Amino acid sequence: MQEEYKKSILDKLADKIVYGLGSFISLFKKGWKEKNKSKMEEWRLMLYALNRSPPALIGLFLVILFILVGIFGPRLAHWRYNFFPMLYTKSYDKIVLAPPGSKFVLDYYNNTVITFPLGSDHYGRDLLSLILSGARTSFVISIIVISLGVPLGIILGLIAGYYGGKVDELIMRITDMFLAFPALILAIALSAVLPERIQNFISTHEAVQKFVLWLFALDVREAGNLGRLLAVILAMIIVWWPAYARITRGSTLTEKEKLYIEAARAIGLPARTIMFKHILPNIIGPILVYITLDFGGVILMEAGLSFLGLGATPPIADWGRIVYDGAQYFPKAWWLVFYPGLVVMLVALGWNLLGDGLRDILDPKTRRSIEFKVKKSKKEGEANA
Repeated sequence: MQEEYKKSILDKLADKIVYGLGSFISLFKKGWKEKNKSKMEEWRLMLYALNRSPPALIGLFLVILFILVGIFGPRLAHWRYNFFPMLYTKSYDKIVLAPPGSKFVLDYYNNTVITFPLGSDHYGRDLLSLILSGARTSFVISIIVISLGVPLGIILGLIAGYYGGKVDELIMRITDMFLAFPALILAIALSAVLPERIQNFISTHEAVQKFVLWLFALDVREAGNLGRLLAVILAMIIVWWPAYARITRGSTLTEKEKLYIEAARAIGLPARTIMFKHILPNIIGPILVYITLDFGGVILMEAGLSFLGLGATPPIADWGRIVYDGAQYFPKAWWLVFYPGLVVMLVALGWNLLGDGLRDILDPKTRRSIEFKVKKSKKEGEANA
């Protein structure tokens, strides 16, 4: 009996996304769409299951919002992160720690009215603009840490699990050395040691300096503060890879004993092809879920390091640093702690909700149970009609 789905607006959007992606890939690989109909159907079913998970949809919405603000936040901010309105008003003593909704006149800007929807900080800067600019900092750091730390752990885990023996022993003992230290403590130690060396490197490589300034949407005057910011990133990369090496190695040990791997070896496929084209695609599901959950973890750790005085330094906008500075004036300036803390919580919550949803969707048994709830037989539909 043929089955069909009760399609919602999101399901129709999912169809367009999948078919559009198939057409796009076919531009570079002729005939890909016709040869991979079953794969595209699987993608459609996964998106249908996602559409039936309200927590995952909420998480997806929060994540997309974070990504958009991370990319366009500095442009959306009404004022630059290093603009100090108190220098341009006669009310300079009142504009510092101004409560939410305050308005002031900038005398040196042709009596332009400036509004602080979420209040101002201890430098008199607009808190909303700082939060929007700080999103770029958190977004870039999370992308870099995941993009560099995760592949390193996956590659080492694949090598250790596939070759075994002395190679496995060496890689795993190095991994154990890193895992023996609490991640936050190790990150704090590295963040405190590395800034001066990184700053010296940045100062002697102008092209790298310009690229980093562009990446974080910073002015050239912040070039002297890049060392501390990059030290946090490097420290977190060093902290982040061991867990992925462990996970990948365990999955590889199980997967490499299966018959299709034995067949690949028998026909003489090289080890690199077997690891990356056969084993990795079949163990990537749990790793993707872990990566999604870890995006929230990276943002929380980065904010924690900034709260401890490491990482970005004023006037660079950073959510953790804003909370740290605001804590000095709490509860008088409660908005400096509440709003940035709320944003960090919502972003971390979004990644965790999305990760939980992906875990259900990527698990065939769970996904089939979700799909079953939305299936409707053709025969039943005709009877009801």
